[in-house]
Amino acid sequence: MANTEQISKEPWLAVNLSKIFPGIGQIYAGNVLRGIIWIIAYIGLLIFIIYSLINPQINLGITLIFTGIYLFLSVANFFDAHRCAKKANQPHFESQRKSSKDPWLAVFWTSFILGAGHLYIKKTLIGCGLLFFWVLGLIIPPLGLLQILLTPFIAYHAYKATPTNRPKSQKYLKSLIALVIILPLVISVVMSGAIRLYIAEARYIPSDSMQPTLQINDRLIIDKITYQSQAPQRGDIIVFNPTESLIQQNFKDAFLKRVIGLGGEKVEVKEGQVYINNQPLEESYIAEKPDYQYGPITVANNEYFVLGDNRNNAYDSHYWGFVPRQNIIGKATKKFWPPQRSGSIEKVNY
Repeated sequence: MANTEQISKEPWLAVNLSKIFPGIGQIYAGNVLRGIIWIIAYIGLLIFIIYSLINPQINLGITLIFTGIYLFLSVANFFDAHRCAKKANQPHFESQRKSSKDPWLAVFWTSFILGAGHLYIKKTLIGCGLLFFWVLGLIIPPLGLLQILLTPFIAYHAYKATPTNRPKSQKYLKSLIALVIILPLVISVVMSGAIRLYIAEARYIPSDSMQPTLQINDRLIIDKITYQSQAPQRGDIIVFNPTESLIQQNFKDAFLKRVIGLGGEKVEVKEGQVYINNQPLEESYIAEKPDYQYGPITVANNEYFVLGDNRNNAYDSHYWGFVPRQNIIGKATKKFWPPQRSGSIEKVNY
């Protein structure tokens, strides 16, 4: 019997392991090559989705399609991990497993909704109480954080409370449940944090200073990779931290404006026209011609002169000066909300 248990694989444990990362459940089930293929495919798909988000040449619809494929494969991987583990088992073990409630299925449901695992094993009173606690956590953020901390213990209780005659390996049970519950959350938080810090982030438009190009409450994808290898170009719409002048005026939030003048260039605004090195700048994207005079002034090296597209209703460089290179966060590449305005931000050719 001991030898039989050694080769038996828990299908729902395989599913739980695939929650950590697709492919791990298949490796646990003994199908190592299949698991590695899943891992490589999943990483490749994730990289493409991130790349498509920040690349203005790739239509947002393509990104949504591949995101849908990503979500579909996430679910499909659960089924595949379950199937791999089930195929590795002998018929009498599968018969025994199906004859009672599965403790690893209770853990799986608990990891999604507190109380669901206990309801599955017919611990109705505890399950309803935990479900009510889970709903409160959706409304009260501190309770939501407490739920995250308590979930491994609740999942462990659901496992232990499951009525089953199958032998339970207690040696690594607590650690395994903690990994199944906590590690996916940690991976998600680390990945989302790394993506936001180094690759891309979402921003919204709080004012009308960039109309008509961008409207109030438009949601944008900000590319943080491009400027690691190249300098901002004229026409780019950039997000940047407040300059020293703006900080002195108690501005703390990031600004979003269009790059007009580069380091070393002479900028002048007169008679409704922007001039760069005495040459008029053709601008088809502005709301109206500027009704103010500015300059001439030379942009400092490694700094940028930025203006809002809504020239006469924008608090921009003609008020407070240039943007240092180190203040620039990234480049706006796509609008993703509202849906009717979603799409790439068109590149300006001068």
